[in-house]
Amino acid sequence: MSTYPENFQPKTEYQTRKELIDPVLKKVGWMDRYIKEEVNSVKSDFKNKDFILFKGNPEHNVDRFIDYLLLDEDNTPLAVIEAKRFTKNPENGRIQARTYSKDIEGQIGLNVPIFLTNSAIWRFIDEDGIERKVSGPFSQEDLKRRRELHKKWRDPAAVKVNPRIVDRPRSIKIVKELAEHFSHGHRTALVQMATGTGKTRVAMAVIDLLINANVVRNVLFVADRIALVDQTKTAGFEQFFTEPVADLRDGYKSTARLYVSTVQTLMGGKMAKMYERFSPGFFDLIVFDEAHRSIYDKNNLIQQYFDAIMIGLTATPRERESQSTYELFGCGEGKPTVEYSYDEAIRDGVLVPYHAEIIDTKVLSLGIYGLELDKRLKDQLRRQEEDPETFEVTGSDFDRIFMDDKTNELVIREFMDGCYKSDEGKPAKSIFFCASQRHARQVKKVFGELFPKLSGDVQVITSDMYRAEDEVKRFKTGSEPRIALSVGMLDTGVDIPEVCNLVFIKPVFSNVRFWQMLGRGTRNFKSCKHPEWLPNRDKKDFLIFDFTVGGYSNIRIHTQSNGVTEKDPKKSVMVQIFENRAELLSKSLTESQKELISCKVMENIDALDEASFIVREKLPVIQEIRSSNLEDYVEELKGEIAPLMILEPGANSVVSSFILKTENLFGFILERKHEDIARIRRYVSGMLRNILTKNNLNAIKDNEDKIFRAMQNDFWEDLSFEDVEFLVRELAPLMKYFEPERKEIIQSDAPDYVMSREQFVKEVEEDPKIREFLNGNNTIWKIREGQGITSPELLELERELNNLKEGLTIDNVQKHQNKDFLIFLREIIGLSRTEDPKELIEKRFTQFIVEKSHYNSRQLEFLMLLKKIFAERKHVELRDMAEPPLSDENPLELFEIGELERIVDCCNRIRMC
Repeated sequence: MSTYPENFQPKTEYQTRKELIDPVLKKVGWMDRYIKEEVNSVKSDFKNKDFILFKGNPEHNVDRFIDYLLLDEDNTPLAVIEAKRFTKNPENGRIQARTYSKDIEGQIGLNVPIFLTNSAIWRFIDEDGIERKVSGPFSQEDLKRRRELHKKWRDPAAVKVNPRIVDRPRSIKIVKELAEHFSHGHRTALVQMATGTGKTRVAMAVIDLLINANVVRNVLFVADRIALVDQTKTAGFEQFFTEPVADLRDGYKSTARLYVSTVQTLMGGKMAKMYERFSPGFFDLIVFDEAHRSIYDKNNLIQQYFDAIMIGLTATPRERESQSTYELFGCGEGKPTVEYSYDEAIRDGVLVPYHAEIIDTKVLSLGIYGLELDKRLKDQLRRQEEDPETFEVTGSDFDRIFMDDKTNELVIREFMDGCYKSDEGKPAKSIFFCASQRHARQVKKVFGELFPKLSGDVQVITSDMYRAEDEVKRFKTGSEPRIALSVGMLDTGVDIPEVCNLVFIKPVFSNVRFWQMLGRGTRNFKSCKHPEWLPNRDKKDFLIFDFTVGGYSNIRIHTQSNGVTEKDPKKSVMVQIFENRAELLSKSLTESQKELISCKVMENIDALDEASFIVREKLPVIQEIRSSNLEDYVEELKGEIAPLMILEPGANSVVSSFILKTENLFGFILERKHEDIARIRRYVSGMLRNILTKNNLNAIKDNEDKIFRAMQNDFWEDLSFEDVEFLVRELAPLMKYFEPERKEIIQSDAPDYVMSREQFVKEVEEDPKIREFLNGNNTIWKIREGQGITSPELLELERELNNLKEGLTIDNVQKHQNKDFLIFLREIIGLSRTEDPKELIEKRFTQFIVEKSHYNSRQLEFLMLLKKIFAERKHVELRDMAEPPLSDENPLELFEIGELERIVDCCNRIRMC
């Protein structure tokens, strides 16, 4: 809402400061005693805090005066503000401000940050000279904290990664890369990591590193799903940090250092959005877990408001990610700052691949035609008041218009026939992604009829169920249930590594959501705590049953084709209403029509909260529009003012929608589109008939005459702008009482069968660097030719591989992939040999060392231990004899040093692989 008189426009810098800048400083908590205006930067003693203020007689070509000097409680300068009048570009004050800042720095030895502003636009130049646009000034506490951080700053690239948080080689590398990125002064980064590779842990490790480097102190983690926030709070902050975590969902708080929140919480608030209760400089680091694309913050206002290092986390594959996401986090050429793809994670043994079956059924693909049904099924339709002679539904209408339990039965039988099962014959942990909550309940019913003994193992987990989280916990930690019938709740944010079967019975149009859902099955065996729930007590891959609905296959669309283009967030209804009103001003209107529409546009503009940072930036154009003819500013209204209407949520979604549709009548009247007017009339009449049924409400009773008036033929004949405005002013507010008529889903249990199947196995793309190396390496050639390699050759190969890709070491592969390094080499080379390399090494050890010498029983006992250790480690050195477990056997008491050297030499000549 406007706080200024009509046609107000500050004409001087002084007016701008008093009327516009001072209130903004007060809003972020600045007290008058810590703000000094017109401070002489030449003659003031900043070191001893003796400030000389402007007294009206400046010494020409000597004195310089700082518009605002912001002080700490002990009067130490924290920042300067160089102000220009409302109509001037704040950039004009850059040189002045730098001069003032240098004057102060020369005395106190501290870099002094700068704000440049004309009250509408604020620019910030920090202690390192890094410039950026900000939404407003920072609080005193924020400037103090940032100064202390700057004084204690350590190069993030030189700070060690906390191995308690991340221990996988690839995760450590990603954290190091991000540390180096921020070390160079960058303030945004996009982290693309496949679901299950440890995004949350990486985020925690980066936060820990940046805190230890004194780069950040106040940290916020944001997601738009409750499960993700809960997981980060408990399995992230609370696990790895000792400080308490403030959950903003419990209410506003500004005394903590670590925060979590949903986007919805930050965007909420009765008087003002919660995020605006913080100073723009309050957070030093904000981590967004897919939250940057949230429908709750379509314009990314949270990112625009806060001046913080910002990290985006995404699981969407690079080729599926939208360009806008890369731009938002400063990534050019469609490439994230750091990346760990699904293929790479499979190659590293961190995730497992999937086997998918794309299943087309007659009903889900082609739908149902009433004429083709038998007498019993036609009678079933008639009992539901449907004419079987005209009844036709497509496959995409499943669960939207009709339900077919024969289809549900087919889906369940296909699943039970092909799913992974544990040793006792029950399905391994499985998730059915159902079309709706109603559909989930229907599948549960059919499951119980087909497999009654599995009733306890099949549970619906949907958000409409009381204490649904209890069932999620049981699904995660208990053997029962084995099968979760879910809608939304298990799509993301729930880590259940034992999941081995995923069933899609609905189209997923979002790339982001699909890859999150697929990620429910990608965890590897090492992540599983309950091998007894797994097929053969192991997990090498997982299964996907992809039932196409209306010809839409999730696997084909999201993995085999170019995918679905992520749609930009739909404009809010209030934005669309304003755009339509502005567009009308470009039409040929009568004076009365122009006045009516102009008043509506100005009502919208005057309702804006001009204290909001995003509105404040547009005040110059708003003031210009207020003092001019609106029809001369149609493009400015649509391009610059309309987006601000995102801040006006509207009283009620149905009311806003009614206004949007009804105001289309203005254009239809001008263009004499009688058919379109008739269409809107049918819509309005239907809405009015609906609310008339609520005549027990006083609001409806008191307005019955108006409702009946709008339903008469006379009202719609020769419809005028004033008539449309009557609908908007008088009747639209009543639409909050509208209740949609719930049409029952038609039950038609037409027989269904599988029309086609397509098997799809996830093929892992080979690392191109590794492929090139394998094709040209002499040691690899020896392995391919069956010549075998010695321990020194293997160690050299290990070194070269680790240089190509950090973490490819014997110890890491055997520890993290639970796989013998020689088997790993065979796999990447493409050899099909099945011999156990450890058994082969032990056999040759016995042949070359034990059988060719005469040792006593104690010596042989030691050699048996050495054999096991060598077979595991693939190398041994003389110094290993002085380390446990070999040193525990006192080898120097058993052998002469020369004999031990001979044994080590023999080990190094054994050919393996």
